[in-house]
Amino acid sequence: MPRMRLILFGISAFSYWLCAPSAPDASCKVSAKILKNCEPVLEALRHLEGIFPFLPRPHHVSTTSHTKRPLSEAICHLMVRMPKGKDFCRVESGVFASCPELCFVQLAQSLPFHELVRAGNVLCGRFYLDAGKGGELGRREPLTSKRRIEAFLRANPGIKGVKEARRALPWVTEGAASPPEAFLAMVFGLPYRYGGFQLSDLAVNRRLRPSHKAQQIARRTTLVPDILFADARLAIEYDSTAEHTSSSQLTRDAQKRLALETDGYKAVTVTTSMDQLIEAAMNQNFVPVVDDRGIFIGIVRRQAIIRYCYDKTRAEQHEEKHILEYAAAH
Repeated sequence: MPRMRLILFGISAFSYWLCAPSAPDASCKVSAKILKNCEPVLEALRHLEGIFPFLPRPHHVSTTSHTKRPLSEAICHLMVRMPKGKDFCRVESGVFASCPELCFVQLAQSLPFHELVRAGNVLCGRFYLDAGKGGELGRREPLTSKRRIEAFLRANPGIKGVKEARRALPWVTEGAASPPEAFLAMVFGLPYRYGGFQLSDLAVNRRLRPSHKAQQIARRTTLVPDILFADARLAIEYDSTAEHTSSSQLTRDAQKRLALETDGYKAVTVTTSMDQLIEAAMNQNFVPVVDDRGIFIGIVRRQAIIRYCYDKTRAEQHEEKHILEYAAAH
C-alpha cells in the first residue's frame, strides 16, 4: 500500500475501541506529528474498509487542512488545537486512532449528555464486542480510567469538547463487564436532574467478602454483585436470557442472591424484560400507561418502578429459598 495515513476520529475511533480485544500499549502511541499529510484519499479508505469492515460508514477521520477532494465515504474533522502528548495510537499499517481519552473528548463534541456518559462507561469498562464472532461479548482490561481522562482534560483545556466532557465525566462508571451493566450503572447512578435514580456510592463488580453463613449458602468465598450501592445496602444483578437460563446457572444465581440477603443486602434482579421499563423511567420521572386499545389510563412513578422491582425480587427470593432448602434436605 502507498504511504498514506488515516486517523480515526470520534465515533469511528470509538467503534474501533469497542471491538478492540486489548487496551492500547504504550509502544503504539504517537504524537500529533502524524497528522501531517493525513488527507484522506480513496485508496486509504478502501484499505481501512478491508481491515476493519465492522466500522460504520461514513468514516470519521482527522485532518489538519481542509480536504480538497470531498469523499462520500468519509467525514473530515479539522483539528485546530493539537493535544500535547502521545494521544494517537497506531492500530494497523497506515491506520491510527485517537487514544481513548482524546476519543471521549471528541465524542463530547456531538453526543448528547446521556450517550456520552454511556460511551465513557464503555471506555472504562471490562468488555469488548468481538467483531469476528458476530459481536460476541469478550473480556479485557479497561481502555482508560476516569483519572486518566481527567488528566487529559487538565493538560488540554483548549480542545473542543473539553467543557462537555468535564460535565459528563463525574457520572461515568468504571468496571462494567457488559453493555447492560454500563447502562444500568448510568440509570441508577445519575442524579434526578439527569433522569436517574440518584443512588450514591455506586460500584460495579466490587468483590465482597461474605460472612461464613453466606459463604455456605453461596458455596463460594467471595461475592461480586453486578452493581452495588454500599450506602443503601442494595445489590443489582442483571440476568440476561442468553446466559442465565440453564438450571445450574439459575441455582448459582439463587444462591448468590440469598447469600447477599443473608448479609443484609437487598438483592434486586433486572431481566431483559425490565429493560424497556427502566429505560423509559430514566428519561422521565413517570411512565404513561395505556391499555391494549392505546387509551391513556394513568402513570407509573419512578419510585413505584423501583418498589415493584424490589418487591417482585423479594417474592422470587422467598420461593428460591424454599426450593434450595428442600433440595438440601433431599
